[in-house]
Amino acid sequence: RVQVPVAPAWSRAEGGGPPPPRGAAAAAWVAGRFGPVMGLVPPMLNVVSLAHSIIGTWPMQTIANAVWGVGNNMIPLWNPYMPQGAAPLKLRAPPAAAADEDRKKVVYLPACVTRSMGPARGDADAKGEPVHAKFLSILDKADYDVIIPEGVGSSCCGMIFDSRGYRDVGKSQAEQLEAMLIEASHGGKYPIVCDTSPCLHRMKEKFTDPMLKMAMHEPVQFISLYLKDRLDFAPVRDTVAVHVPCSSKKLKLNDEMISLAERCAKEVHATPIPCCGMAGDRGMRYPELTGSSLQHLNLPSTCSDGYSTSRTCEMSLSNHAGINFRSLLYLVDEATTPKHKIKAGTAAKTEQTGGRGHCC
Repeated sequence: RVQVPVAPAWSRAEGGGPPPPRGAAAAAWVAGRFGPVMGLVPPMLNVVSLAHSIIGTWPMQTIANAVWGVGNNMIPLWNPYMPQGAAPLKLRAPPAAAADEDRKKVVYLPACVTRSMGPARGDADAKGEPVHAKFLSILDKADYDVIIPEGVGSSCCGMIFDSRGYRDVGKSQAEQLEAMLIEASHGGKYPIVCDTSPCLHRMKEKFTDPMLKMAMHEPVQFISLYLKDRLDFAPVRDTVAVHVPCSSKKLKLNDEMISLAERCAKEVHATPIPCCGMAGDRGMRYPELTGSSLQHLNLPSTCSDGYSTSRTCEMSLSNHAGINFRSLLYLVDEATTPKHKIKAGTAAKTEQTGGRGHCC
């Protein structure tokens, strides 16, 4: 029998009274210095990963269990699939023909979780690259000029605060992010894409500008609407698993996500669970949640990899499935080539033959 922990009333998303004054003050302090605070996360994750590599999995897990046991559910419980620190965001230099009318513009918002959390240690197929590097690669292949909002390193949708009951702080963070995106997208003139489904869903719920909300897209949705016809796809994996996060289900993107994965792999298995139980980072502090939700996660033994669009969900799924779950953007980047370059090659061949056609 699994006992599901119940959070204090003040920390629930709905109902309950105000949070403790000290906690609210601490949350406001962190929010006001969010960029520098989040800048500490990647090196901290790298230190933990280094310790894992030195002492091994069993001693690391033993120490982690002991620390978590005295942490009153405030300290996340380590597992072997915890991420390394993400490499810094690097925007690719625009091509010489940047003024080409065929190149479209998009505002890309890398979520704070993908800016800080890279792939898991030992995930060789990720090649140490963070999610934002993969998405920038896909956008470049599709001939898109990318606009990164100014000050993105300090941005947050506010979910991390709101989910703990600090709703005023979460609201303030969401309002600041909305203003940032209005400026970057020229009031919704350019489409906006966020690489993390739960963050995108929250922004659509909390933002007030209707034009901005219409311009915002989840990554699978954006690829299906704007990039699919600008890329060539080829299956690069035999059998993979795909988990559709709760937020993507609410956005009714189940079929689109599976369909996109089927363009990149020969066989795709949807995870047979409605929710992974991670609930942001709560499943890291209350492992009973993920243990209960994922007890029926039975994937075919032939599945080599798993994919989703929520970094924290992927951590939990990896730990319970025993295979690396990573962003679906890794699979799309691996499986796609730029369609315009193939056309350019065909044009060059035609030019070499003097424009003469071929008859059969």
